[in-house]
Amino acid sequence: MTHSTHRNRAAALFFLLSVSAPEFLAASGYEFDGIGARSIARGGAVIADAADWSAIYWNPANLADVKAREAGLELKKGNSHSYDGNSFSLPATTDRFAKKHSRSSFFFGSLGAVVPLGKGSALGAGLYMPLLQGSDFKDAGLPGNTTYDSIDYKGFAGITVANISYARKLTENISLALGVNAIRGDIASDAKIGAVGAGTIDKEMDGTGYGVEGIFGGKYQLNDSFSLGAVFRTGADVKIEGDAEASWPALAMTEATGFKFSLMQPPTSGVGAAWKFRKDLTLTCDLTQTWWKGFSNKTTYDNPGTLLADQAKTFDWKNSYKFRAGALWAYDERTDFLAGYAYDTPAIDAGSLDHSAAIDVHMHRFSAAVSRRWGGLQGTLGALAGDFTTRKAGGVKYGLGGGYVMGEVKYKF
Repeated sequence: MTHSTHRNRAAALFFLLSVSAPEFLAASGYEFDGIGARSIARGGAVIADAADWSAIYWNPANLADVKAREAGLELKKGNSHSYDGNSFSLPATTDRFAKKHSRSSFFFGSLGAVVPLGKGSALGAGLYMPLLQGSDFKDAGLPGNTTYDSIDYKGFAGITVANISYARKLTENISLALGVNAIRGDIASDAKIGAVGAGTIDKEMDGTGYGVEGIFGGKYQLNDSFSLGAVFRTGADVKIEGDAEASWPALAMTEATGFKFSLMQPPTSGVGAAWKFRKDLTLTCDLTQTWWKGFSNKTTYDNPGTLLADQAKTFDWKNSYKFRAGALWAYDERTDFLAGYAYDTPAIDAGSLDHSAAIDVHMHRFSAAVSRRWGGLQGTLGALAGDFTTRKAGGVKYGLGGGYVMGEVKYKF
């Protein structure tokens, strides 16, 4: 549902690779709600109307409309919960575990700055984390399990993006922008799996990778009341490399090797419109797409073995769409009220939908905030919530929901 409440997709790759057998994650969405509490509170529908530091993410062409130097910091704190009617699945077995609900909390943020350069141009830069998650799943197997009777998994996955963007007004009505995202991915995990009558299998992985993607933005101001925007990210091929160890003391088995996989940072595209319905009320809407098709969990080991075996691609994900709508009401010269809604379609194929892969459902998110200015300082406090939406696949019910509070401080200087 969000970066943390929409717990799916990109983290599915990270955690699947981290554990391998069993392939567990408490998925966390890469298609998170974006950056900047003011923008998120409007449902993220700001491709055509985000003229502040957060434009480095939404549409860098909006940077050209920033009139003064500014810096911003945003933080989010919340939790999510998921449901898997089939509980936890283990590869190549019919074993199950009792726990059908999973909960997790999160805390993360973003920051950035914009510097107008004159002649309708501006430079923006920032740092944000579209994925920052830790997972902790511990449970005993159900009676009748023949292969695994316990699991104790702890894992971490994070993606950090550093952006620099340049925007320029080509005419009074048209702005174009170009940006570069430097991406770092990190994973770490420790999984202990109890084998029935044969002790515990211990597996650890730790890896890091880097990649670069481009971002292009455009904006067309039809008149004082109506504008259109568009943005495209190229995606990136992030090469994750690290070390893996596995041991099964009861069978005197020990393996240690390096591993590699290619994280496909999916391309994304979006279009948006902003309408100043009246002097104090602006309405916005966006439609975005993430090109998940072809996303892979293929893993190779330098020296594959029995416990650390190469994994072929098993994903069959499809592209997803997100609709966003928002409103900004300028109550007075110092106070704004903001509200928004976002709807996201699932991308993960039914065969990968599970506590052991990811919970991915149709998501509805509702957001709101109040923003107040004191001279050059502006503070925003808001919240986002997602209903506990469910999905059935193979006769099994899955569910996902959660929410967070968010705050932003922005200063013009």
